[in-house]
Parts: sequence; structure tokens; C-alpha cells
Amino acid sequence: MSTPTDSPSGAPDRDPVQEAREHLEQALAALDRLRDVLPPSSSTPPPDSGGGESA
Repeated sequence: MSTPTDSPSGAPDRDPVQEAREHLEQALAALDRLRDVLPPSSSTPPPDSGGGESA
């Protein structure tokens, strides 16, 4: 049995893994919406990777 102090939120039957999964699903849904709004990444130039010419 789990003690009441294990979950101060007052929900001893709440699964932290399920909670994290719900947060991840919400994040994925937000990313999908951003993907619909933003232009495709192929239209943007690639970031400079270690050129160092301006330094």
C-alpha cells in the first residue's frame, strides 16, 4: 500500500507515467499545429554550422 505522503496532490491513484504521457501528447499536438502554421523547413536556409568566418 502507498502512504498518503507519496502523493501530496491528493490523488494516490494518479499514475505519474500516464500524467507524463498526457503532457507529451499535448506537446505533440502543439508541434503538429505549428507544423501546419509554419512554412516547410526546406524553404529556409540551413543554419551556419561552425563556419567561424565572422569571428
